[in-house]
Amino acid sequence: MSKPSNKGNAYVKPIAAVVTATLSTWASAQDVQELSVTKAETKTESSYVVEKSTSHKYTQPLLDTAKTVTVINQAVMKDRNVDSLRDALRNVSGISLAAGEGGAPTGDSMSIRGFSATNDIFVDGIRDVAGYTRDIYNIEAVEVAKGPGSAVSGRGATGGSVNLESKKAKLDSFNDVSLRLGTENDYRGRFDTNIQVNETSALRINLLTDKGDVAGRDYVENETNAVAVAFATGLGTNSRFDLNLEYQRQDNLPDYGIAWVYSDTPVAELADSARGPSPVDYDNFYGNIYRDYEDIEAYSTTARYEYDFSQNTMLRVQGRLGEVKRESVTTAPRYFSITTDTDITFADEKTRDTQNSLAAIQVDLIGNYEFAGFTHDVVVGVELANETFTRHALVATTPDNLIEDEIRNDLYNPNATIEFTGVYGRDGTSIEAKAKNQAIYAFDTVTLNKQWEVTGGIRFDSFTTDYHNDYDDPSALISTSDDLFSWNAAVVYKPADNGSIYVGAGNSFNPSAEGLTVSTRSNAADLDPEESRSYELGTKWSLMDGRLQTNAALFRTEKTNARTDDPFADSSTDELLGGEQRVQGLELSATGLITKEWTVIASYTYQDSEVTKALGDDASQIGNELARTPKNSASVWTTYDMSDKLSFGLGAQYVGERYNSTSSTRSRAPGYTIFDLMVAYDVSKDLSLQLNGENLGDKDYVDQLGGGHYVPGNGRKFSLTASYSF
Repeated sequence: MSKPSNKGNAYVKPIAAVVTATLSTWASAQDVQELSVTKAETKTESSYVVEKSTSHKYTQPLLDTAKTVTVINQAVMKDRNVDSLRDALRNVSGISLAAGEGGAPTGDSMSIRGFSATNDIFVDGIRDVAGYTRDIYNIEAVEVAKGPGSAVSGRGATGGSVNLESKKAKLDSFNDVSLRLGTENDYRGRFDTNIQVNETSALRINLLTDKGDVAGRDYVENETNAVAVAFATGLGTNSRFDLNLEYQRQDNLPDYGIAWVYSDTPVAELADSARGPSPVDYDNFYGNIYRDYEDIEAYSTTARYEYDFSQNTMLRVQGRLGEVKRESVTTAPRYFSITTDTDITFADEKTRDTQNSLAAIQVDLIGNYEFAGFTHDVVVGVELANETFTRHALVATTPDNLIEDEIRNDLYNPNATIEFTGVYGRDGTSIEAKAKNQAIYAFDTVTLNKQWEVTGGIRFDSFTTDYHNDYDDPSALISTSDDLFSWNAAVVYKPADNGSIYVGAGNSFNPSAEGLTVSTRSNAADLDPEESRSYELGTKWSLMDGRLQTNAALFRTEKTNARTDDPFADSSTDELLGGEQRVQGLELSATGLITKEWTVIASYTYQDSEVTKALGDDASQIGNELARTPKNSASVWTTYDMSDKLSFGLGAQYVGERYNSTSSTRSRAPGYTIFDLMVAYDVSKDLSLQLNGENLGDKDYVDQLGGGHYVPGNGRKFSLTASYSF
């Protein structure tokens, strides 16, 4: 195929120059109020209330932002004993986790409002690369913005996106150290130190060591060691610079869980479990501890410069270099022959030897102006990014005896310690995908008067990819080139200072190369991006003198040109953009203090999802629910301070039944409810102890859904954390 065009360059550079010059002139001509660009911050250390978004592109307080946005701050994560992004997201209903497959690795893979958000994870507003499990030791807050977000973040974000805000150096001096011991032979040690170097500079270092078994899973264990260094200078002045370096290494035993009983007519003893989970102990592990492994290394360097031209105009420049290396061999549990016996094969091993790299820069001009009698909060910016994905062929360089000898595993009593004599390594071949994205965007929130605000945003992306897809032929190339125009619009009415009613709309795009690689089994590279539109009507109220934030919203998302089977093509794998999918529902949430002693964070989501149009062989999907989209889900966590020293916490999470795909042969995961608790005691002003219990009822449940398998959720676990500050 032909090389992608660079026509996006023709738009981005001149438009950026014109907009920047116009805003600079505008700013100097106005006598306006002071600019306020604030990061997510809590009212008090113990409060769950967050008043501002972690993204500078949402300029208004969350109370007046026409979108369902949830921020999980440090107070929540500490009380709930959160270690990972997945743990943090359990505080937000309407999110369902996915398991790794052959084409997608294990890690932070999820759906938001019925649509995949695996490629919609950001760190400080820059898209994070690769599939891996993200630890939160260096994270200040986790934000989930629901609804289409292509105007804010570019490609994807059909159901929503996730942004992680990193810890940064502050003008303060403190040391926080914690050690946690658990019932799963686990320990977790953290050290967070911040040193004020001088009146405007500071250094912050975060260290982590974490190792332990996974509760409720035989043999599965994870180990993470990480360090993050942040330096900032110019703090409190009009010219600020900060540099953040992070390195993380993981050594895990990967877990693909348990096989679905994927057939309608399995062997007789499995008939009652057809199209559902296998009838086995959820502790069962079907891998091999001598063959299976997962090594991950992640590096990132982020630099940010902010300059205040005046009280109302700020220039913000941020750049990142990042890389994630991953090498793994994972046994995917599959039935050897489900219609004749119950044996599990070792022959479906999944290998990955990948490297994801990212180089990105964002330039934003942020301003607050009075013009034509109205107040304007403006963000105008340019983003340039190069992403690279390389996958080396990882093969058995000496024969894999588990495969060669056709060794089988027992469904009910699997053996993970069978002798393994093979060796895996690179064979010298690889595939590579390279992507370039050039974008320009502008947002303006116009305050018409005390009661009315109007927000509009536009973004243009030029997204091109080159995919060298053949291990044996390096010259083989599939290229794509997509020009994407995204928008959002909203109106906010404030009947009172502490409340808002809003209506918003926006669109999103899913290019065929959204994840850099393009399917080689169809004509995907020749198709235009899928497009979705979403509408939301909601209201937000700040109650109890600002201590409690509440939100209610009705939403509807329509994918109007989903990829579906082409019944007229010569190839059975060809697709066309003739499908339609729809998710609509209700969101409710409350976060904050009910009384001075009683804190809560709670949410409920109802989702009615459906494939409304499909063609050819996919026509059988019409009427089916979307994958990983439970009709009902809810999360609640509440704490109560019995005294100045003693507090208790109790939480519950409910997820209704959901399916692993939209096909007519899909498998169903039952719904579940799990409970957690916390008891915390301040021994002194510097030393505190905290006991956490997770999945108190030791409930067996399906947590992550894959096509051929599912990963059970963690079993019952208790841990004790000692934290010391000095």
